[in-house]
Formats: sequence, structure tokens, C-alpha cells
Amino acid sequence: MGCTQLGMNTPTITPVTLATCVEHSLNLSLSGFDLKRARLYGINIVDAGGIENNLDGALRISFLAEHGDVYELLDARGSSIARMFDAAAVLTCGWAAPVDDGGDDDMPPSLHPRRRRVRLVVVVGDAGVGSVLRFADTPDEIITDPGNAKGSLADAVEQLWRDAIQATDEQ
Repeated sequence: MGCTQLGMNTPTITPVTLATCVEHSLNLSLSGFDLKRARLYGINIVDAGGIENNLDGALRISFLAEHGDVYELLDARGSSIARMFDAAAVLTCGWAAPVDDGGDDDMPPSLHPRRRRVRLVVVVGDAGVGSVLRFADTPDEIITDPGNAKGSLADAVEQLWRDAIQATDEQ
């Protein structure tokens, strides 16, 4: 997807750049990779120029809701409040495991012998979706995705933003 222009003299912010700044801010305030409940945040951009450098104060991050099931969190009627912000962020922790070359995906990641604890932040806004992964065993490294992720969580996050837009348009 494209980028968003926030004003005449403000820098262009890609979804993955925004996601990286959000994840950086949340990482500073979180301890560990064992959150039991997924969280939904509303994101307002305060200093567009500071986002690319993860500057303190570039964003205002507001906690909106949490739930033990990320899909129920995203599907909850009250989650549409996220549309009142410039973007929404979903944070969830869990297990990740490599996909076997044989395509045998029957084993849950939590039982895989090479499992890793992971924290995922997905940000969605009008310009699209970006996400950032951070693993417990390499906490100083991040893996970013500029919106290419596929699957049920990616679909649910996009649906959250689309549904919120439709609800706003209908009012």
C-alpha cells in the first residue's frame, strides 16, 4: 500500500516506519514476552518528523482494551473506537516455530522443539499495515514486515480498521 502525507511540510510515514516507532515505544515500557492478554492501542502522531528516529514524544499511545484472545479483542464492538486515532496497534505475545520443509504444520508452535517466545506489534491505519516482531532470545533485534503478512491475524487487523471506517461513514 502507499504512504500517507500528514501535511504540506511533514515527512511521509510508511506503515512499517510507524509500526517500528510504536513497537520501540511499547518495548521501553514492557517487561518480558509473556503478556497473557492481547492489547489494543490507539495511536496519535504528535511529531511526524520524529517517527523515523523513534524520538520520545513523537507518538501518543493510548491503551484501549485487552482480551485473552486476540481475535475476540479485534472483533469486540468497542474496538472500533480505535478509528478515532491516526492508527491502531495490536500487541500480542506467543510462541513461534519454524515451518518444516515437509510442510507438516500440525504441531502447535508451543510444542515445537525449536519454539521461541515472540512479541508482535501490528499497526493499521489509512495507509495500510505494518508489523514488527521481537523474540525473547534476541531482544535487541527486530524483524519488520511492510504489510506482506498473510493469515487470519493479518485479515482480522485489516478488518478492524475497515469495519471502523464503515461504522464512521454510516453515522
